[in-house]
Amino acid sequence: MDRAERLKLLFSEDESLLQFNTRLNAVSIPDSKAAEGASLTVVTQEEVQLEEDGKDSESNTKAEKIAEELDQSTVQEADKGNSSTQTPDTKALSHDREEPPTPLDGFFCPLMAMSRYPYKFVRKELSQTVASRFFDRGKFWQRVWDLYYVHVSPQLRPRPLLLVPAAQVRKFIQEINRELEVTLSIPEESEMGLLLDFSLEGVPQPTFVGQCTSREIKDELEATIPPRTNCEPPTEMDEARLAYEQMIVHGINASKNKSSSKASKTKKQQIRLQAETELVQARKKMHCYLGLRSYHSLDLPELIDERSWEEKRNDNCSMAQSLDDTDSTGIPSLDLNHPVIFPFWKEPILISIDVECNERCHEQVTEVGISTLDTVDLVGISPGENAENWTSRIRSHHLRVREYAHIVNRQYVMGCPGSFEFGESEWVSKGKLADVVQACFQPPYSFGVEDTDGVQLDSGPQHKNQKRNLILVGHNTSMDVKHLATLGIRVFEDVTTAFMERIDTAELYRIIRSELNQRSLASILGELGIIGWNLHNAGNDARYTLEALVRMICCDTGEVSVAASTVE
Repeated sequence: MDRAERLKLLFSEDESLLQFNTRLNAVSIPDSKAAEGASLTVVTQEEVQLEEDGKDSESNTKAEKIAEELDQSTVQEADKGNSSTQTPDTKALSHDREEPPTPLDGFFCPLMAMSRYPYKFVRKELSQTVASRFFDRGKFWQRVWDLYYVHVSPQLRPRPLLLVPAAQVRKFIQEINRELEVTLSIPEESEMGLLLDFSLEGVPQPTFVGQCTSREIKDELEATIPPRTNCEPPTEMDEARLAYEQMIVHGINASKNKSSSKASKTKKQQIRLQAETELVQARKKMHCYLGLRSYHSLDLPELIDERSWEEKRNDNCSMAQSLDDTDSTGIPSLDLNHPVIFPFWKEPILISIDVECNERCHEQVTEVGISTLDTVDLVGISPGENAENWTSRIRSHHLRVREYAHIVNRQYVMGCPGSFEFGESEWVSKGKLADVVQACFQPPYSFGVEDTDGVQLDSGPQHKNQKRNLILVGHNTSMDVKHLATLGIRVFEDVTTAFMERIDTAELYRIIRSELNQRSLASILGELGIIGWNLHNAGNDARYTLEALVRMICCDTGEVSVAASTVE
């Protein structure tokens, strides 16, 4: 029995061992005689030597060539496993779509965030050194990166988020640490968005798209990513899904260009400064609207003086008489017991609004409060102590929606819809609410509200039936305007054209006091000495807001500061 037959007998229980190539000086050759038992016969080096003794030198040379070719193939396969450390053929890699093993730890890094690693995540004194050695002039892209992607919500960004395994990034950073003798790492804080954990159960997994070794190949591979399908079933937003969405947001933010972020920040600062400047201007205008200063003090070149010569002369005389009683701001000190010395600029009507909604369903508007003060009604009347002579001329309305009469907010605020302090509440149906509110913003304005039977309560004097300049007043008015616009009230569909001015008492009081943060209505009322009864009733809030505006302007010293606008 020869050696080959003895091997077959020994491994007859497991024929797969006969096909195993240990690559230890062994050669696999076909054996037609053993085809029934095994496709390949393992021939040891000793057998090759015995056979070579009986062959000529030509056969010996042929056996050596076979062994040499097998050894070379072994080396090439071993080199394939270490391709990340060799200089690859970029063209071959760009078309290599065989998916590498999924990283066992489930962690990935946003590719574009990593390409900006030294500029965004390395301290300044080391940033340039790392960038020059490993990133600048395309060095970052001259490596083998396994490229993955995940589709994200179109609201976040139109393109997929490109990812690379965190294991590759760690290896790259280790090379940086060894060469520069530093201790860099991947920031692990979730807010940094550089280390993304896809091991969460039930969340989308990254999809492999190919390997890249240049920026151009990355772009080519990115272009081959299929578009996001619109037929994906909605995913229940449980805690894991919410955590995933937040993680993706952090990853997107980390991928943004630093210069773009800086430009965005600068733009926001400019917008904020512009808003502060407009508030300061609105503050000056309010003094003119209420006759506390002449509108000629405003630096508004577009203004046209339409006064008669008699009015101009009286105005100049009044100003001359008040020069001795003027403070450093140029505003004459207000004598609350005498009428103001300047005309009410543009004779506006101030209309304050407040809206209360069902706290569990904000689409349900349950109350609307409207208070109106016509500056024409103040002509020749002194403000009185705490401006009470003026605030007593305010007309207030409280509208309640019949269909929501049973709703009283208790969870976030203590609602009190049945406690209107300035008259009787008016019941309106949900379908008529928009018409009733609209009537308060057109001639004859506050006199035009109709009762439930459609009978007009009061047509008002003649000047009430003329088109007038309107100033919208509110405390944090943005949400109130949004709710009223949703109801289909025409005047709130485009407030920029419907109103000459919009005054937010929260912002105006902040500017007057040179404070950084807004005050609540209750806080402002306390500062101004106004007792606010049953707040969070829409009618009461609208009335108190207008009273607060009048009193804060009458008490305003006129000192203007935009210091708060420069503080981040």
